[in-house]
Amino acid sequence: DFANKTIKIERAITQTLKFDEQGNVKDRTTVIGDTKTACSVRDIPVTDIVLETLKQWKEKQGKRQETNPNVTAILTAPTSFVFANDNGSYRTYYGTRVIFDRFKRRNGLNKYHIHFHGLRHTFSNMLFEMNENPKVIQQLLGHRDVKTTITVYNSVNSEYVRETTDRLNTKIQEHEQEREVEQEIDDDLSDEEIERQIRELEKLQERKRRRKEKDFEM
Repeated sequence: DFANKTIKIERAITQTLKFDEQGNVKDRTTVIGDTKTACSVRDIPVTDIVLETLKQWKEKQGKRQETNPNVTAILTAPTSFVFANDNGSYRTYYGTRVIFDRFKRRNGLNKYHIHFHGLRHTFSNMLFEMNENPKVIQQLLGHRDVKTTITVYNSVNSEYVRETTDRLNTKIQEHEQEREVEQEIDDDLSDEEIERQIRELEKLQERKRRRKEKDFEM
């Protein structure tokens, strides 16, 4: 939905396997049916870059349809698959993986052992590192249980741990500075000195408030 900048998930492509007497796979049947769970049916807001890429892809499909005699289907119809073969059929997972592997080779990414499904985990990790609400990430991924989102789709890198520790260290230092200022205030001090120390306390509290707002925005 280009107007509302969303992708609607309603159906899923799954494979059913048939085995021989020795337990080997002898046949695979691809089926378009219901999603894995009811939570998988959802509307996903998309970023501007994804939206623009999909628009460019649709234009490319239209040109391909006009110039390629092998294309026997209308690739830009509202009911067409977004990523389709020349005859209008859907691309299989294997076919999509072949394209992805070709992309990795062209861009020197083979050494990183990136799997196609790993992009979904990357998406999740980026949102976690932005301190997004786990329930929001759960809805975007279509998980039934938020535990799956947190435990399976979330990994923490060393830089993220260091940033968290640094924030904790800063808060501890601010607390210690505040205590030192409070201890310096004494009844024998002049009114001017008491006023000065109160202002110092107020400055520290204001810095803490601003840092808290900044952490929340992150």
